[in-house]
Amino acid sequence: MRIAAMRKPLLSFPATSRAALAALCILGLSALSGGCSKQARSVPDREAEAQRLYERADLMVRKINEGEYSYAYINFHYQQAMKNIDRILAEYPDTEYGRKVQAGDLKLGPYTIEHFRTALLAQLSDMKEATESVVNCAIYLYNLPEANPAESHVALAQILETLCRLVRSDEAMIFPTLPQEDLYGKETIVRVVSQYMQHDLAQSILEGADPSQQPALAAAYGEGLAVGGAKPATLADLVSQYPTPEKTVEIGIFKGMVQRERIGYRNQFDKVAQKQERDALEAIRKSGKAAGKPKDAPVRYDIAAYYRDTFGDHPPAEAVAALAGLQALQGRLDDAQALVGKLDEAALVTVVQSYYEHLALTTGVSGNEDLHRRLGLSSDGQARCELKLVELLAANARYAEADALENAGMQEFPKFHDEFVRSRMRGVFYSREELFTLGSKTISSLDIKDPAVAAEVLLDWFLSPNRLPTKSWGADEIIFKYFSMQKEGRPVSRKLNKVE
Repeated sequence: MRIAAMRKPLLSFPATSRAALAALCILGLSALSGGCSKQARSVPDREAEAQRLYERADLMVRKINEGEYSYAYINFHYQQAMKNIDRILAEYPDTEYGRKVQAGDLKLGPYTIEHFRTALLAQLSDMKEATESVVNCAIYLYNLPEANPAESHVALAQILETLCRLVRSDEAMIFPTLPQEDLYGKETIVRVVSQYMQHDLAQSILEGADPSQQPALAAAYGEGLAVGGAKPATLADLVSQYPTPEKTVEIGIFKGMVQRERIGYRNQFDKVAQKQERDALEAIRKSGKAAGKPKDAPVRYDIAAYYRDTFGDHPPAEAVAALAGLQALQGRLDDAQALVGKLDEAALVTVVQSYYEHLALTTGVSGNEDLHRRLGLSSDGQARCELKLVELLAANARYAEADALENAGMQEFPKFHDEFVRSRMRGVFYSREELFTLGSKTISSLDIKDPAVAAEVLLDWFLSPNRLPTKSWGADEIIFKYFSMQKEGRPVSRKLNKVE
C-alpha cells in the first residue's frame, strides 16, 4: 500500500485540463523551435537556398525536353519548377535571386518566367490532356490554326462519331462547333446514334430542334435507321411525321438503304471477317458450350421498288447518285453510267470509285485502271478516283502498287498530297486480307502536313473494325509533331480560345 501511494503524482489535474496543458506545451515548443530555426538561417543560407531553388527549376526545364519525355512527365516536372519559383517569391524575396525573379532578369531554360507561367504551362496542360486518349488527340489536331477548314469539317464528323460510339453522346451533344456547322454536327450525331439503335437520344434531338432544322435531322435519323436495319413500317412512320415537297426524309432513308446494301455486298468478300467468324465458332465448339440461338435473318430492302415507288419518274439527284453507285459496286457499270446521265461530275466520280471497288472485290485492281481518264473527268475528279485506287490496292495488300500510285498521284495532283497518304493508310486499316498493328511511330512518321488530316488518319484507325490492341498509338509523338510548344505563334491554350 505504501509503495502504491508513492507512485501517485504529487499534483493531480482533471483529464480535460491535462489535454489542454499538453496542447499548450506542444504549441510552445513548436514556436520555440520555429523561432530558433528562423534565427539560425543566416543571410548566406537564405541566399544559397534561393539560388538552389532557382537552379533546380532551371535544370528541370533545360534537361526535360519535348520529344524525349512524355508530356505527362514534362508537365509534372515543369509544374514543380514553377513551384520552386513561387517559393522564392514567397520566402526569399529579399535575396539576390528573389530580386532577379521579380525584375524578370532570370529565365527557365529558353523561356522568360512570365511566358513560362502564363503561356507555356497552359500549353503543356493542353498537350498532356491531348495525349490521354485518341479522341482528345484528334480534337486538338483538328482545332489547330494550321488545319485546312475543309479537312477540319471532315474530322469534326469523325470526332462526333467516335464520341457517340464510345457511348459518350452527352459529350458529343455539347461539343463546341461554329454556328455554320451546328446542323452538320447534329446530323452526324443523329445518324450515328440511330444506326446503333439509340432511338431515344435521336428522337430527343430531332423533336427539340428548331422547326427549320427538323427535316434535315429527320433525314439523318431515317438514314441511320435504314443502315441499322429498321423495319419498313418504322421508316414509313418517320416520313409521315416530317413530310416535305422535296422528299427530304425519303432521300435520307433511301441513302441508308443503299448504304446497308453496299455493306452487305462487301461483306461477301471480307476474308478477315469470315475468318474471325470461323474462329469464333471453332472456339465455341472446342469449349463444349452450346451454340446460341440463330439470329433472325438480317433485314433486306427492295432498293429498286422503294426508288420507283417513292420518287417516280423524276427522282432527285442525290437518290440517283446513290443508286448508280450501288449498281457500279455490283458490277453494273453500263446501267450506272446511263442512270447518272447528265448529273454533275461528283455523281460520275462516285460511279467510277464504286466500280473500282467492285473490281477490287472480285477480279482485283492493278493500279493501271484508267476509266476515270477515259471519261474525261476534271483534274480534281481524276485525283479522287486515284485516291480510291490507292486505298483499294492497300486494302488488297498490294503495297508496292499502292505506293507507286500514291507517289505518282502526289506529283500530278499536289494539292491532294495529304489525302493520298490518308488513302494509303485507310486501305491498310480496312484491309480484307491481313490485320495491322499500329506502332508508336506509325502516324507521326507519315508525311502529312495538315494536322486535321492527321486527326482523320488517327480516327480511321480507331474506328476500323479490324483494329488490334497496341501498346502505344504514338500520342506524344503525334502531339510533338503538330502541337509542339516550341512552334512560333502557337495559341496559348485551346481552352482560352472561345468559339465565336
